[in-house]
Amino acid sequence: MAHLHPDTPRRLLSAGDHAEAEVVRLLAQGLPDAYHLFHGVDWSAGAGDQERHGECDLVVVNQAGESLLIEVKAGAVEQVDQRFVKRYGATVKDVTRQVQVQFGVLRQRLAKAGLPGPPRSLLVMPQVRVGSETAGWPRERIVDAGDMPLLCTRVREALGPGMPAAHTLERVRDFYSDIFQVEPDVSAVAQRFEAVSTRLASGLATWVPRIHAPSGVIRVVATAGSGKTQLALRLLREAASAGRRAGYVCFNRALADHMARLLPPSVEAQTFHERGLRLLRRAGRDVDFATPGAFEQIVRASLDDPAGGASGLDLLVIDELQDLQPEWVGALLRGLQHDARAVLLEDPDQCLYDDREPFDIPEAVVVHSRENFRSPRSLVQTLSLLGLASEPIQAMSPLEGDLPDPIVATDGHWEQATAQAVQRCLQRGFRLQDIALVTLRGRERSQLLQLDRLGEHALLRFTGRHDAAGAPVWTRGDLLADSVRRFKGQAMPAVVLTECEFDTLDERTRRALFVGLTRARAHLEWVVGPGAAGWMGRVLAAADGPAVERRSTGFPP
Repeated sequence: MAHLHPDTPRRLLSAGDHAEAEVVRLLAQGLPDAYHLFHGVDWSAGAGDQERHGECDLVVVNQAGESLLIEVKAGAVEQVDQRFVKRYGATVKDVTRQVQVQFGVLRQRLAKAGLPGPPRSLLVMPQVRVGSETAGWPRERIVDAGDMPLLCTRVREALGPGMPAAHTLERVRDFYSDIFQVEPDVSAVAQRFEAVSTRLASGLATWVPRIHAPSGVIRVVATAGSGKTQLALRLLREAASAGRRAGYVCFNRALADHMARLLPPSVEAQTFHERGLRLLRRAGRDVDFATPGAFEQIVRASLDDPAGGASGLDLLVIDELQDLQPEWVGALLRGLQHDARAVLLEDPDQCLYDDREPFDIPEAVVVHSRENFRSPRSLVQTLSLLGLASEPIQAMSPLEGDLPDPIVATDGHWEQATAQAVQRCLQRGFRLQDIALVTLRGRERSQLLQLDRLGEHALLRFTGRHDAAGAPVWTRGDLLADSVRRFKGQAMPAVVLTECEFDTLDERTRRALFVGLTRARAHLEWVVGPGAAGWMGRVLAAADGPAVERRSTGFPP
């Protein structure tokens, strides 16, 4: 995969923007890592009254530091007197002249900087076909609609990978980076990236609803960041808009509360145990949670109910299926109407409970997805390097991100090391409300979740209590802090994963790390203990990847 600069996609406003974004996507995914892609390059030339400005849609740079300028023109383009022109209402723009000008400017600027040149050029017109050769545009420098499937091949023909020249490449990268439109507000970038990432991850939400399952049950087995939450929200919102009864069930109370805030009030978002408790109270019985066996009593109420607590629903979404017992799922499905639909969402890598075992639902149509659109590609690479994913994951995010540079907390000084990690996020430009502090330990064992403040920041954390209405009681603070179990199913732009200490990686810890690492949309800070740091160093030292790649993680060798 090619390197994208900047790694945050541009804001899409027009058809031309979308066409350019599609060309960037195709090249980023189709070219090898010998190439760097710079998109939205602003250039200027001259001074005073002679000053000119413009933008080059895309510049491809190979590992030798040589450049290829790409101009993308969407929609209809006309050929007039050996030149290409494009009409914008009453305005006619000379495409040939535009490319010639930016070619001349960048050729002069590269030569003045002592960088490889002159650049080559390519005109991409995705919606038209070019039928004849012109004097101004040799056919090999044009990619039309018929050539688009061969776009990457045409680019490689125009600009080969070149001989590696690290110093020259670094200077060329600096040259093009200087003239980029760069958004200095990291939080604003993170928000726009989240919108783009959400759009990219909309595949499940687009085609899963089109699948016909004779039994009405669709089981989606998909990795973190693949779009399961988007699918759930779309199905439930559309059902509510159409006046159909819809319900959402999961095991995690924090996740159920989170989804309830995103869903229409008519959609019931509850945990399996809350449904059982509702059945008991409907029958005039209550539960004393201080007595042993209270939760077993709730489960039994659901198992014994003929409708399983799901009667009357037209749509049931069961999330985090791997957290539920098979008999619980059977009870929920048993209560559905004959023409109702059930969509079951799961990721076996996120099962954090030792007593859960995989189970089949024979009548379900099963959909698999191993594409992660949410996590920066560097974090997906980290999952692979450390062997945390049970199966390979395809990194689909447009954001490269940084490999984790861990902070080692010695002598159990988690508070100091975690405060340092939070400060790193703030220094990168993330706002406090963009950061989540996620601990690998449970609330009872965590040092940090007993605190009211971390340094100068008041913590927003669950107290362990619920009010009279059953809502969780939180402390007042600006920095969200929670356990990895409770935060499962959620994400934030920046995540500080902390209190990670172990000497050997058991299955439960592997899955907890997988969950923690995949919560970050843009950036992750990692706070580990000496034992965990040593283990990770040994794993990376034994890995088959390049040594420079292992060193860049910051873990000890």
